[in-house]
Amino acid sequence: QLCSRSMSDASSAAAAGSSELDKEDDDAAVAAAAEARMASIHRGFASAKAKGIQAATRLMKELRQVCLAGSFEVDLVDDNLMLWEVTLFDWVFDPSSALHRDLAALSSAKSDLMAVTLRMHFPHDFPFAPPLVYIAQPVLRSEHVFDGALCMEMLVDWQPQYGNIESILVQVCAFLSSSGARVESACAGESDGGGKAEVTHDSARRAYENLKAFHDKRGWSSAGR
Repeated sequence: QLCSRSMSDASSAAAAGSSELDKEDDDAAVAAAAEARMASIHRGFASAKAKGIQAATRLMKELRQVCLAGSFEVDLVDDNLMLWEVTLFDWVFDPSSALHRDLAALSSAKSDLMAVTLRMHFPHDFPFAPPLVYIAQPVLRSEHVFDGALCMEMLVDWQPQYGNIESILVQVCAFLSSSGARVESACAGESDGGGKAEVTHDSARRAYENLKAFHDKRGWSSAGR
């Protein structure tokens, strides 16, 4: 019995040690990713300033505010301050929403976190000109999402006073939660969590042009706000 107990204690100690090492590895990976992200942001800001881009300082301020809030994970695409990629995990959506449930189920099925990827293209004169905001992946099934474009009045009929980016992100999450959006692959009973194709800048831009033309003629209902 003593021998068995000693072996059991040794196994428990080894498991605890392994768990602690795994945690240290995870912490190191998180720290490295954060450091790489900050380096990318500094390169992006320096490049934008060197090019004389009018919106550089404003965007850096907005990015700092979003990062400090801690709800959203933001990366610059190719160190470009004018192109953000925002990762939206299930916890930023209403827990009762279909989108939250789809992402949680797909994450569980893959044993990896699945998320919605939002892209934000900013013009050089932001916020006086609108950003192009769209769902890059996965493909979402919704009556209010067209080729990644969101049928939201603030994104279709832009006003400069809408230029608080953290507020835009919060409203996008609320809109997707309340509009019944679903992950296409979850609706189809798949478990890969990926969309059929990534939405492009051009397809999203055309979708917004069509949405604006439609609402210029028809106006807006409460469902489209």
